[in-house]
Amino acid sequence: MKNVATIPLSAPEYPGAQEVRTYLAQAAFEADLRPLTLENYARDLRTFARWLTASGKTFDTTDRRLIEGYLRELGQLLSPRTVARHLSSLRGFFRWRVLENLSSVNPAEDVDGPRLPQHLPGVLTVEEVEKIIGAAAGDDPAALRDRAMLEVAYSCGLRVSELVSLRRRDVELDSGMLRVIGKGGKERFVPVGDRARDAVKSYLFHGRANIRGCDKSGRTRPLPDEAKDVLFLNRHGRPLTRFGFWSILQTYLRRCRIETAVTPHTFRHTFATHLIEGGADLRVVQELLGHASISTTEIYTHLDREYLRETLRSFHPRG
Repeated sequence: MKNVATIPLSAPEYPGAQEVRTYLAQAAFEADLRPLTLENYARDLRTFARWLTASGKTFDTTDRRLIEGYLRELGQLLSPRTVARHLSSLRGFFRWRVLENLSSVNPAEDVDGPRLPQHLPGVLTVEEVEKIIGAAAGDDPAALRDRAMLEVAYSCGLRVSELVSLRRRDVELDSGMLRVIGKGGKERFVPVGDRARDAVKSYLFHGRANIRGCDKSGRTRPLPDEAKDVLFLNRHGRPLTRFGFWSILQTYLRRCRIETAVTPHTFRHTFATHLIEGGADLRVVQELLGHASISTTEIYTHLDREYLRETLRSFHPRG
C-alpha cells in the first residue's frame, strides 16, 4: 500500500471526487458546518481516496481492516488528535453512503480511534469551594436549593446528570446516604457530609416545599407529575436541567469573582482530588465516583456503606 505521505493533496480531481462533493454539499446544508470544518473534511476524504487508489481499492471495496491500516499509517505521520479527526471524517462520509444506499455497511463505524491525551479539569482550592458555596446565602427557596446543590456536588462528587436526576426518595437523611443512578443505570450509595445533609434538609423543609408551578399569568398551580418526586426544581416548579445547574454555578462564580473556567465537572474532580490529597484510599474514591471501567469496577463494588461514610468523614474537607 502506498504511504500516505506520498499522496498529493492539491490535485483538483481524484476517484470518487464527485461523490465526496455531493456528501459535503448535503452536510454543509443539513448540519450548517463552518467553512473550516468542511475544508478539513474535504482534505481528509481526498487524502483517503487517493490512498485507496494507490492501494488498488475504492470506496465500494473499503472494509474495516483497510481503514485500520490507513489509520496506522497516518499515526506514523500525524498527531493522535489529527488522526482522530480523519476517522471522524470517514465515519460521517460512510454513514452518508449507507443512508444513500451506496453501501450496505459503514466500515468505519466500529473502528477504534487513537488514544488521546486526557486533559483533566482544573481543581478548586478548599477556600474557593467555601467561597462559592458561601455565596449561596439566604433563606428564600432558590438560595436554599442552590446551597444544597452546591454542597451535594462537592460533598458527593456526582456527575451533573446524577445531581439533577436525584429524587426525594434517593435521599436517606437519617443514614446520611444518597442513592445514585449512574451511567448504564448502575446504582451506588454515596455518603453525604454533615454540611450537605443539613443543606438538603433545609431545602426540603423550607425551600422545595415553597416552590410551586406557575401558569402563564403567574398564578400558582400544582407541580407537574414529572416534578413531584424530583429533588431539585427550578423556579417554575419543573425539574432542574443540567444547563440550569451550569447557569446557577456561573452566577455564583461571577459573584465570587472567580474568573477561571469552572464547570459542574470541576466540582466532581475537586471532590476526588481533595479526598486523595487528604489521604483517602484510591479504591474508595473510585467507588464513590461510580467509575465503571473494566480495570476498577470488579474491585470496588463490595465496599460497605459504613466504610464509605467513615472515609468521607475522615478525609473530606466538608465531611
